[in-house]
Amino acid sequence: MNEKSFLNGNYIPALTAYEYRGYFISTWARPESAKSSTSVGIVYERDEFGSIIQVERIEGELFETKEQAERHGVELCKEWVDKQKPELNRHIG
Repeated sequence: MNEKSFLNGNYIPALTAYEYRGYFISTWARPESAKSSTSVGIVYERDEFGSIIQVERIEGELFETKEQAERHGVELCKEWVDKQKPELNRHIG
């Protein structure tokens, strides 16, 4: 999985994105209280013109730490991608 940066950090906080099986995944932890965050992930793909478009948004579970929520968001998105292209699972393992 390759890490990418979607936005310029000088103007807007940069979102870290990961390339996974032809899709891009970005995740973050949405604060719910001072002590908990919900995992959120978005899956993107390139259209036929090269534009990056959102194809799925996934909201996960509540976690005690931001890091746990972000990791969970990545896993949720990877699971979604794997379900979209099951034929790749035979070749990649």
